[in-house]
Amino acid sequence: MREIKTLGDLKERLQAGFENNEDSLEQYGKTYSTQLKAYLIESQLPPDEAVCPDGKWRKLDDSVGWYGNKDGNLPNTLFLDASRNRVWIIYSLMDATESDLIIDKWLRPENRNRLDRCWLTRNHLMHWEKMGWSQRGLGLQFQDGLSLDEENEDKFSLKAYYGATRRIKGLDKILDEAKKEFAIHSARWQKRTEGEVVLTSEWYSNGKATINRALDVDEALISVAEMANRYADSLKEATELREKTMGAFELDFSQTIDLEAFSKKVATGTGEMKLWLVETESEDDFKRFRGVDLHTWDRILMDVGPDFAYLTVPGKGCINAAPRIATIQGEDNAGKTSIYHDGVEVFV
Repeated sequence: MREIKTLGDLKERLQAGFENNEDSLEQYGKTYSTQLKAYLIESQLPPDEAVCPDGKWRKLDDSVGWYGNKDGNLPNTLFLDASRNRVWIIYSLMDATESDLIIDKWLRPENRNRLDRCWLTRNHLMHWEKMGWSQRGLGLQFQDGLSLDEENEDKFSLKAYYGATRRIKGLDKILDEAKKEFAIHSARWQKRTEGEVVLTSEWYSNGKATINRALDVDEALISVAEMANRYADSLKEATELREKTMGAFELDFSQTIDLEAFSKKVATGTGEMKLWLVETESEDDFKRFRGVDLHTWDRILMDVGPDFAYLTVPGKGCINAAPRIATIQGEDNAGKTSIYHDGVEVFV
């Protein structure tokens, strides 16, 4: 397989994979080529300072801000779109298990690479509905991440795929009720043009997307760029609000949390929340913390109650902490979580 040296080469490779899957879907009812994965990454670095997850980055010859990996175990399998200053996109041609593992390792706090995931709120995941796309699946999650008793911890996971006819009796009622209480972990969307399916993708709350079907490579890449641009706009708007008022971001939870367990969790400085906090004040229904966001090692302040949290990011600290905490807390123990600033919902 020839080396991918230009953005045009990459598009040719992706288009061939999409067409192979369409052919196998028509003949066998299944797709066999590896599906394209995309990971939205929030960056505090210029791209020439970013370490490649596997090998080294090499600039694609005919593009601005595009790179491919080389010299790694799996060259020509990871591609970086760093054409935006704040939100990057990593495209992977590997299978999901392998690429997820590589990205997870790359983003660990101990690497101190000033990179984070783009944590998609409910409004971001449901964005495609406003674009006229049809919802074809939904994943809800609650996994009691603060439980101190693993054997007796509560867990809830529901992932439903459904066709255009939605023939499964009672499904809509179940989903509508569950969405009121639980965080949305994933959403699957289908775009049709003149009755034909032209694009199907599944978006996850941790900023990952899988392109399940596509007829045109440009349309697929544009759809991922649409979400990247939307997230970049959300970061910009939230940052401007913070700098104007210096007020806190308000996180509202649909379910109560264990404050003692939360305190023990953040005191260790481990886990995807990337928080290392010290408890400075405590009441029966309230705890106050100060510490650092391990994404950037900037200061962070949190007031946490049974079903709410106030997050203050002083100075020039990274606002990406707000959707990260909201998303992870929502799925781990807090249920449906919304983010407000001065009474206005943000990251929508």
